[in-house]
Amino acid sequence: MKFSLQHDLHCHTYLSSCCADPAMTPEMIYQRAKRQGLTVQCITDHLWDADVPGSSDWYKPQDIAHVEKNKAALASLPKEGPRMCFGCETEYCGGGKLGLAPEHFDRFDWIVIPPNHFHMKNFTRMAEVDTEEKAAELFLQRLEEISRLELPWHKIGIAHLNCRHTFKEGDYAKVFALMDEMRLRAVFEIFASRGAGIELNTSGFADGWEERREEHLRLFRIARDAGCRFYLGSDAHSPEAMEVMQARAARVITLLELTEEQRFQL
Repeated sequence: MKFSLQHDLHCHTYLSSCCADPAMTPEMIYQRAKRQGLTVQCITDHLWDADVPGSSDWYKPQDIAHVEKNKAALASLPKEGPRMCFGCETEYCGGGKLGLAPEHFDRFDWIVIPPNHFHMKNFTRMAEVDTEEKAAELFLQRLEEISRLELPWHKIGIAHLNCRHTFKEGDYAKVFALMDEMRLRAVFEIFASRGAGIELNTSGFADGWEERREEHLRLFRIARDAGCRFYLGSDAHSPEAMEVMQARAARVITLLELTEEQRFQL
């Protein structure tokens, strides 16, 4: 059976500081998701828990109280149409440091964790990681460390593996090619056994990505062969980004030869 395109498990509202688009409200996101025929839509604003020390200045205002401002809006939406889920996108900084305290996991339906938000120097990435080779090693280490965390794996997504933030100042696609295949297979086998979802983030498949097709698809192919399940995320920060998700995802799913049995279900 064909992989379903009727879900979006990574989307930002105006509460995310990187969005700040007043149009991106839960109500608008619901209406767009309904028009697109989605069955599940999740909002995942950026979050750093105030109970976890060491926030960056950018993350500090985006605590649980901040993102929970959307809960009342979600509760007031019509029950027909897409199921609206309340999630968050939090950071992993290495050394076991996750931006959401375990005692607060239950406050969210869904939690996405990016292992490669390396544009945040001296927060998610050490300044000395300054080459593609070093970025590849750090990316692998972060995946391995995340796989060892005690998490509610049935509602954990590993976000945007082919994100340009992996190494913005260099050849970020080269980073994917440099990562050790045996270690990747081993860590994806752990994610598969734990039941985590692997994100197909359509913002990473913008125009021109197929010029480096093999590098962009490499990690997903290894994850597929290791038994992982996948979900779609628009990572939308604007209404327009929501609209292109399904068309972009259809191409990637075709190239990866994914079936409905390989879809993660929240």
